[in-house]
Amino acid sequence: MDEKDFVNSKTGKVVWEQNGMYFRFEPNPLPFRDFTPSPALGNALLNTALVLGRLDGMTQKFTPEEVYLLRTPFILKEATLSSEIEGTRSTLTDVYKEEKQKETDAQKALDNEEIRNYVKALEYGLQNLEKGLSEEIVKQMHTFLLQGVRGSDKNPGDYKTEQNAIGKRQDTLETAKFVPASPKETPYLMKNLVEFMNDDLSINALYKTAIMHYQFEAIHPFRDGNGRIGRLLIMLILSKEKILSQPLLYISEYFNRNRSTYTDLLYDVSSKNKIEEWMLFFLKALETQANSSLRLIQALENYREELQKNMKEVSESPKMHLLVDLIFKNPFITITDVSEKLELTIPWASNLVHKLEQKGVLKEITGKKSRKIFVAQRILNILEGR
Repeated sequence: MDEKDFVNSKTGKVVWEQNGMYFRFEPNPLPFRDFTPSPALGNALLNTALVLGRLDGMTQKFTPEEVYLLRTPFILKEATLSSEIEGTRSTLTDVYKEEKQKETDAQKALDNEEIRNYVKALEYGLQNLEKGLSEEIVKQMHTFLLQGVRGSDKNPGDYKTEQNAIGKRQDTLETAKFVPASPKETPYLMKNLVEFMNDDLSINALYKTAIMHYQFEAIHPFRDGNGRIGRLLIMLILSKEKILSQPLLYISEYFNRNRSTYTDLLYDVSSKNKIEEWMLFFLKALETQANSSLRLIQALENYREELQKNMKEVSESPKMHLLVDLIFKNPFITITDVSEKLELTIPWASNLVHKLEQKGVLKEITGKKSRKIFVAQRILNILEGR
C-alpha cells in the first residue's frame, strides 16, 4: 500500500505494521462528524429518493401473490450479478435451469451454488430485521454465503484473525493496493458499524447506506466474501429504513458495469477524503438501478397480463392461469412440475404444457421423448435484458 496516496484523510489513518513490515489503513469509527453534504449532494439525494419512492409505490400496489412472483427473479438477478463481480461465470439462466437439470460443468455447478447461497443469506437477513441489525445477523449471513463453496475453509461466520488485503491474487501485504483494518481492531469497528446502522437519528438513511458500504469494505472483516456481504447489507439497510418494502433492486449491476470507478472511489474515500464523490456515485447507482427495476417490473407485468388475458383462447381450464404464474417463478418447467404443483394428472398437465408450447409461450429444449424440459424464453429475455 502506497502511504503517499493518503493525504488529508479524515476517514482513518495509515499505520505502519512493524512486525509485518507493511502499511495498513485503520478506519475511524462512525459517524464522520465533520461531513457536511453539499447542495449538489442534496439534489442527488432528492432525485434518488423520488425514484426509490416510485419503485416502492409500485410494489405496494401488488397483491402478496404478485409480490412473491417478483421477489424470486429479482433476488436471483442481484445474487447472480453480485457473484459475477467475484468471478462466477453462471448466468440467471444457468441457475434457473439447474433446478430442472443437473449441471454437468463442475465449476458452473459450484458457481450456481454460490448464487443460491447469496439468496439464502439475503432471505435470512431480511427475515431477521425486526429487532434491528446485529453482528450475529451479519455473521450468520456470512456463514450461509460460504457454505460448501469457495471460502468454506476460511472460517465462515467469524471475523478475520489474520491480516487480509485488497488487490491482485499474487499481491502480498507489502504490494497490495489496500490493506484494510487489522484483525485486532475489527471487532470494535464492526460493533461501531452495527450501532451506526441501527441509529435512526444522526444522518439521512441513504447517506447512511452509502457510508455503511464504504466502512464495511474498509474494515473487510472476514477472510473471504466481504464484497458480497457488503452488497447484501445495502438491501438490508434499505429494507430496515422502510425505503424499500421488497428487495426489488439489483444494485450490483451498476457496480459491475462501473467496476473501476466503484473500486477507485472507495479507495479515494480512504486516501483522499473524497466522501462526497463516493456518495454521489452511490446515489446514482441507486437511482439508475431503481429506474431499471421499474422498467423490468413493468415488462414482466405487461407480459404476464398479456398471457393471462389470452389464456381463454388456449384452454378453458382454470389451472392454466396457475401454470402461467408457475413459469414466472422459474421459466424452466417440466410436466411433472405442473402435475405436482397444480395437483393434476400427468396427461392433464401434459395437455396444458403442450398448449402453451403450440402458442409459442414454451419451447422444449432437450429433444427427448421423456423427461422433457420446457422454457419460457421471453421471460428469460426480459430478466436478462435481451
